[in-house]
Amino acid sequence: MSDIDKIGPRGEAIALRYLEQIGYKILARNFRYQKGEIDIIATDDTFLIIVEMKSRSYPNYGAPESSIGPTKTELLALAAGFYQELHDIRLEIRFDVVSIIFRKGKKAELTHIREAFHG
Repeated sequence: MSDIDKIGPRGEAIALRYLEQIGYKILARNFRYQKGEIDIIATDDTFLIIVEMKSRSYPNYGAPESSIGPTKTELLALAAGFYQELHDIRLEIRFDVVSIIFRKGKKAELTHIREAFHG
């Protein structure tokens, strides 16, 4: 596996650890529905939280979260609604983004955006 292929799984592991530390209960990872995939599904007992994870090795092309466009948000919303119905979860859905930048020789920079968009 090349270094570029390791960025996503490494970022997801850091994000999971962070989310658990701030009190999120992880319900699922890499949940697929139709053409959409939710990276992390969690709850804080108030919301069903859909987390989109973005990692980059450098921010030259903008912040990682800037790559989430309307098509992606629509697919996330569809998958979230399906998951909510499938598991009979009666919490309001919230969409968060966790982005991580890995700069060579430095500690990973994590940014957590709550309510990053609405589905």
